[in-house]
Amino acid sequence: MRGFAPRFALEAGFLILLGVGAGYADLRPGAIVAIVGCGWLLVALVELAVWRAQAHPAVVQVPAPDVAEDAPAAEPEPAADDPDYPLRPDAGDAPSEEVEAYTRVIGAGSDEDAAAG
Repeated sequence: MRGFAPRFALEAGFLILLGVGAGYADLRPGAIVAIVGCGWLLVALVELAVWRAQAHPAVVQVPAPDVAEDAPAAEPEPAADDPDYPLRPDAGDAPSEEVEAYTRVIGAGSDEDAAAG
């Protein structure tokens, strides 16, 4: 984007001067519009040339790794300090005592808040 503002000012000034010059030359309105339109086309071509000259990052396509359809999905390695990582075999079967105790603590806090408020 560096250099956009000075180039824009130069292009806008060119188009304004073109219109003012065509009006000062006492041309018909249709001719003035045609001259300014041709000037605008020239400015657009200059902008296109500048845009194409700027470096654009190349799109690199990385091929997907070959995955055999018959290959089983890799199981995650258990953590060294937790033999039941990532989940216990019975997780989700029934609420544990730890979950019930946590729920009681949260429930007791909300009862006290309701009584106080």
